[in-house]
Amino acid sequence: MSKSITSARSFPRPRPNKRPLGFQERPLVSFPITEVVIDWDRLIDKRPLLLETLDTMPKYLLKPEVLTLLEAETHPMHRLILDLMWCTGARVSEVLAITPASFHDDGYDFGVVLKTLKQGAGRPSKRSLQRSPKRFIPILDRDFQTRIQSYLWMGKFRKDERIFPITRQAVSANIDRLIEQMRGEPPFKIGCHTFRHSFAVHLLLHGRPLKFVSQLLGHRSVESTEVYTNVLTFDGAHFLEGVEFH
Repeated sequence: MSKSITSARSFPRPRPNKRPLGFQERPLVSFPITEVVIDWDRLIDKRPLLLETLDTMPKYLLKPEVLTLLEAETHPMHRLILDLMWCTGARVSEVLAITPASFHDDGYDFGVVLKTLKQGAGRPSKRSLQRSPKRFIPILDRDFQTRIQSYLWMGKFRKDERIFPITRQAVSANIDRLIEQMRGEPPFKIGCHTFRHSFAVHLLLHGRPLKFVSQLLGHRSVESTEVYTNVLTFDGAHFLEGVEFH
């Protein structure tokens, strides 16, 4: 059974290396795609034309741009909110509904259980929280895991207490403040949902299955997720190489 990470009155201990009795070491089998080479500059330069010609394509940031934003945020709570939206694809309402009990660590996987909530003003109601479906999002980054555990330990939250006592409007206002204090003009209006779109695009650029991405986003149908695949097919000039017209 997995265990939830609660308020943790004592500092979190290292994760155990659980192995069943009689376990024998075997060669690790990783995901078939072991390496992806991405030309970030090209993708950034191609994005304006993609967004101009495909009205249905959500506005998204790419990894170097997201990391620049994250590094500019120095407030621990606001940084953690941005990190969770970027690393889990969560809606801001889903992040604001997180409690210490939302985090789970079974010794093999660390992650967060999100209650699938549609975007709405303010915090989600207790009724919507009770009837909403849930999904588990693994978090593999060890440094990020440590920051989450340290935040919970320092906050001394109750098991069912929301760890971010702010509203969606406050998160949006903080993003606006962060953009204003940075040099240069953003490519478009950046909001909370931008991080969710960026998460989806980032996974697809790394060759992750569309069905898997759809499940992580909490979409009812994979058709809702297909819009993000435009980033893979739009820059397709190489498909015409070798095809002569004159």
